[in-house]
Amino acid sequence: MSKHQTIDASDDAPGNADTLPAQLTAKETQTLMWCSKGKTSWEIARIQNCSESTVNFHFSNIRRKFAVRSRSAALLKAIESGAISVDLTESRGTDEPD
Repeated sequence: MSKHQTIDASDDAPGNADTLPAQLTAKETQTLMWCSKGKTSWEIARIQNCSESTVNFHFSNIRRKFAVRSRSAALLKAIESGAISVDLTESRGTDEPD
């Protein structure tokens, strides 16, 4: 049997009530905000004036803190937990109907 910890499917389920909100650093929060705007690791690295490896390190920490396997799941958990807030009207163009 493998010594690696198995990840239960319920870990990715939204609204897992028995976990406390993740404590994100300022850089992790900023990284998630840029991710919510559709930026890639390379683009975020240029914006934050750091290496792409550093951005990926932030994402690794974020995924660990939220106990999820993907950036998308981490972003969803961050929004649901209130760790970040996303203004939906900001991301839409002005010519898009409501």
